[in-house]
Amino acid sequence: MVILQPITEENFEEVLALKASEDLVAPNHESLAEAYISLKEAVDEGEPHLAEIPFAIVHDETVVGFAMVCFEDGEDVNSDGDIFWLSRLMIDEAHQRKGYGKAAMALLLDFARSKPNGCEPKYAYTSYAPENQGASKTYASLGYEKTGQMLHSEEVVRLIL
Repeated sequence: MVILQPITEENFEEVLALKASEDLVAPNHESLAEAYISLKEAVDEGEPHLAEIPFAIVHDETVVGFAMVCFEDGEDVNSDGDIFWLSRLMIDEAHQRKGYGKAAMALLLDFARSKPNGCEPKYAYTSYAPENQGASKTYASLGYEKTGQMLHSEEVVRLIL
């Protein structure tokens, strides 16, 4: 069974040790640094609910991946409503092609739909490197559709929540 866990002192080292099989996602130490900076800035602006939220992806007590999400106004993608943004999703190379990424995505979408901290996103967005066919297939299977937009050289996809 796949679950999402907050990053804690107990799983921090395991998350840092994860390796993607390709250079298609930022290293987890960079993502965790981004999450820290995001939280500091959001708290300073009085909107901590808008900070990046990192998760360990766990299967049977083993950390198999990492995800990071946030809630935002959607200005970067010309959205007409608030959005849930999947910033990072990676599954360790030893655990890929076992369905963990898709299972984690379903849990992350459930999280977005639960309206945490009063956030009520209208859409879920993410982006991926155009050459990442695995990501393309996974997101399409979950109902994401291409928007025709590119963000930082990545294909943007959207799901209506």
